[in-house]
Amino acid sequence: MLGGTAAAAADDDELNRLLDEAKRDLARRAEGEQAVEHSKDLPVLAVPLRLDTSSGSGRHLLELDSETGMARLNASEVYAGGQTAASAEFSGTAERPDPTVRRMRPGELARAKEQTAGKRWFGMKAPTLTPELKNDLRVLQLRSVLDPKRFYKKTSTKKELPKYFETGTIVEGPTEFYSSRMTKKERRNNLVDELLADKQARSYFKRKVTEIHKQNVSGGKNWYRSKARGVAKKPGAKSKPRK
Repeated sequence: MLGGTAAAAADDDELNRLLDEAKRDLARRAEGEQAVEHSKDLPVLAVPLRLDTSSGSGRHLLELDSETGMARLNASEVYAGGQTAASAEFSGTAERPDPTVRRMRPGELARAKEQTAGKRWFGMKAPTLTPELKNDLRVLQLRSVLDPKRFYKKTSTKKELPKYFETGTIVEGPTEFYSSRMTKKERRNNLVDELLADKQARSYFKRKVTEIHKQNVSGGKNWYRSKARGVAKKPGAKSKPRK
């Protein structure tokens, strides 16, 4: 009777020990599976090296998991620039071109580029050449003959007008009120009108044109015709009275 009781007690102890080991194995397996699931949620490969410095502090970079009670990185806050182009294209969230907007053809794109001088000139546009603008540009090209007391650097030998340029009005400062300020009566719409309105400039231009005309006519066909008649004379020679 005593032997049967001892054997039954030993069997119960062995059964309890086996049950405890089974419980511990199940607990270890559950912890391992939970750790694997938790490691999948962590953005290990998606976290970039550069963090977003626009946020004032790093309190939003970590979040507390309500199930495990562990802190983990908040992937939406860690990304500095959001989704990359490759990930957006893979996930199908990349921006697609609007089908209603027509793309520019190569010829149209080239013509659009020719309308401005480029980024180096801050997008200077090519204005419409009116007769007034052409006259002003020609006067600027001949600026070396406008004033006999001023000398300017020679421009290029090409007579072509510039394609890209801008015009403006000089605004005098308050210190030039009595010295370099033009009155309303003296102001004109363009540069040519201002030069023609100046009497001193007109007399100078007339004298220079006369001198250039004499130099061009000297030695010409009319000069030789007059010489053949016996009345020709060299430029600057004084006429002698006839007997």
